[in-house]
Amino acid sequence: MTERRYPAGGSACLRVYRRIVYAALVSLLFVGCSDLKTYPNTLEKNLRIQTVTRSGSVLSKVRARVDIYRVDPACRLDYEGSIGLDEPVRAVGIPTDRPSYLVFTFASSTFLGGTTSATSQEALIEPRSGYRYDVDVSYEDDIYNVVVRERSPRKNAARELALVDLRACNKR
Repeated sequence: MTERRYPAGGSACLRVYRRIVYAALVSLLFVGCSDLKTYPNTLEKNLRIQTVTRSGSVLSKVRARVDIYRVDPACRLDYEGSIGLDEPVRAVGIPTDRPSYLVFTFASSTFLGGTTSATSQEALIEPRSGYRYDVDVSYEDDIYNVVVRERSPRKNAARELALVDLRACNKR
């Protein structure tokens, strides 16, 4: 009987199988150790988030979410919860007449390689009563973008809001 020899590290199929198992374990660990809580989303829906995510490869996946924080008068954050942006359009209710800090996070992962990366875009906004807010969130081929528009209740016109980070809170 002849002895079968495999290259260092085992057969190609075994290496692929190991990568799949490793990626699954990392994904379970990532989800299991997450401190994310679901945002209650019980207020009147004044924020409409339209999301487009395309990884550019069938072997990778992109997930998007928004983390919502209350901002107190001293500019400290209080985490209220997260909403997955896995649907093309999500309606969200955020409090008016007080600042909220929105953190849009894009996490990309490859299936066979097991690599994961994340990036985020932040927006400090203070929604006004009666106004509507449209947010376009996109991640396509490693390029991400977030655009926030405010719609007046009296006019059909919208104005784009500058994305400002938390440092702007202290300057108000």
